[in-house]
Amino acid sequence: MGTDNLFHKRKERKAESLRRRRAMKAPYDVILIVCEGEKTEPNYFNQFKKAFRLSNANIKVCGRGSDPLSVVDFAIETFRQEPEFDRVYCVFDRDRHTTYHTALDKIRHTQLGKGSKIFAIPSVPCFEFWLLLHFTYTTGPFDAPAGDSICSQVIEELKKHLPAYQKGDQDIFNKTQDKLGNAISNAQRVEQFHQTSGTDNPSTLVHSLVEYLMNLKKE
Repeated sequence: MGTDNLFHKRKERKAESLRRRRAMKAPYDVILIVCEGEKTEPNYFNQFKKAFRLSNANIKVCGRGSDPLSVVDFAIETFRQEPEFDRVYCVFDRDRHTTYHTALDKIRHTQLGKGSKIFAIPSVPCFEFWLLLHFTYTTGPFDAPAGDSICSQVIEELKKHLPAYQKGDQDIFNKTQDKLGNAISNAQRVEQFHQTSGTDNPSTLVHSLVEYLMNLKKE
C-alpha cells in the first residue's frame, strides 16, 4: 500500500512539473537534446541557450554519458514519458563505438508520432572536431593505434588553439562563441567535401543543430 502511494505521488509530481513547464513555454518548438558526453556537450548547449536567450522550458539538455545506441534509446524513452517534444536530437561520437551504425539505423527507422521528429547529430571522430572547426578548416582524417581513443588526436589539434582545453570544460561555448560563424561555415564545407570523398572522417552535423537553434525564435 505504501509503495502504491509513493508511486502515485511521484506520478503526480511529474505531471505537475510537466504542467508548469508547459505554462512557461515560449511560442516556438520544444526540443530535447540528448548528448553522449556528460559534461562537455551539455555545458556547450546549456551555455548556448543562455547566450541566445532560449527558454529552459522549451529546450531540455541531457548528458547520457554512454555509447551512441544508449543515447538513442534514452532519447526515445524520454520522449515516450514526456511526449511534448517537437524535435529530439541525439548528439554522439563515432570514435571507436561499436554501436555507432546501429544508432544511426535506429534513428532512421524510428517514428515518434504526433509530427515529432528525431535527428542524429554525429561527430567523427568526436565533438571536439566541431570545436576545432571554430579555428581552422580541415578534412584530414584522424586515426590512432588500436586501443587508443581517436578523439585524443583531435584534442591535440584543438589545444593548438585552446591550450587549456580539457574534457568537461564548463565554459567552452563562451570561449568559442566569437568564432561560431567560422565553425558553421567550415562544417558546411566539410559536409560538401564528403559528398564525394567516400569517407566521413572527419565530419560533424553539430552545425545543423546550432543553426536550427539560432533561428528558433524567428520561425
